Amino acid sequence: MEKICVLVNEEFRNRVFSEKYYDRLRKSGEVKIYDHTDFSDRQYYLDFVKGSTIIVTSWDSPKIDNDVLNVCPNLKAVIHGAGSIKPIISDEFVAKRIRITNSAVAIGEGVAESALGFAISACKGFYSLNRDTHNGLWQENIKTVVKDFYDITFGVISAGYVGRHMIKLLQNFHVDVLVYDPYLSEEAAKEMGARKVELNELLSTSDVVSVHAPAIPATENMLNKDNLKLIKDGAVLINTARGSIINEHDLIEECKKNRFTACIDVTNPEPPLKENELRTLDNVILTPHIAGTVSNGLKRIALHVCEEIERLTRNEKMRTEVNLDNLSKIA
Repeated sequence: MEKICVLVNEEFRNRVFSEKYYDRLRKSGEVKIYDHTDFSDRQYYLDFVKGSTIIVTSWDSPKIDNDVLNVCPNLKAVIHGAGSIKPIISDEFVAKRIRITNSAVAIGEGVAESALGFAISACKGFYSLNRDTHNGLWQENIKTVVKDFYDITFGVISAGYVGRHMIKLLQNFHVDVLVYDPYLSEEAAKEMGARKVELNELLSTSDVVSVHAPAIPATENMLNKDNLKLIKDGAVLINTARGSIINEHDLIEECKKNRFTACIDVTNPEPPLKENELRTLDNVILTPHIAGTVSNGLKRIALHVCEEIERLTRNEKMRTEVNLDNLSKIA
């Protein structure tokens, strides 16, 4: 029988998990649920995790370092109930090639759905028309600001978990889908229902551009003054990924021209300074990093954790297992 340790602090035990999911985990093995607020008592959590064959982690969980590995000689896998695994892995963990998954796919579903909400509402002019009606207007501007979500071109930047879910969602609409991802083949893009293009073509031909790239050195300032100017007049730019992907100064300068609508859920840094001009521009919709799972949606992660452990115990391929050889390519 597997010995499953939920090595998660009190905050995220309460936010991510519930008895419903603990009961499901118990069908896969003997479950121990960490019972302290935090991990300040190192010896306590080392004693608690001792002998585990599967460790469940989340945000703020301790690193799976040599001390943890020494007390868990039969550790088979770490199931990470959060996005990036980098805060919890150690050199010793990577060297031992222990299996590990993340929950980016569970988080990503909510991100993609939020981005789709931005896209539809911005195309339909909800934000500017709301401002108009509050200022006493009615239909005076609908012919210039409303674009139905039909027969338009939608550009998706990056085909990771979030981008793939976005492309899947877009199959429900009569839109042409473009995708930019240097690691994606044309055949794979076609199978998903998209056409692979280069970044400049995507930016210059899309009515909606949705950014879903990871925050890695290769994507820093990927959108800047040289290519933001390619975005079509009247288009919608959405960033629910990371603020570092778009050069913020260049974005502000381009948005001052009032050519397109920008829906920005992430900034660099976060939160943005009070005097940040993104806060003042009418064509910028600025939200406080809420595209991902922030409330009841966090339970998607608990479901994903349960499903991954069930796959592991059935000797099936886990859905989101991380290839430790590709750490430089992932956030």
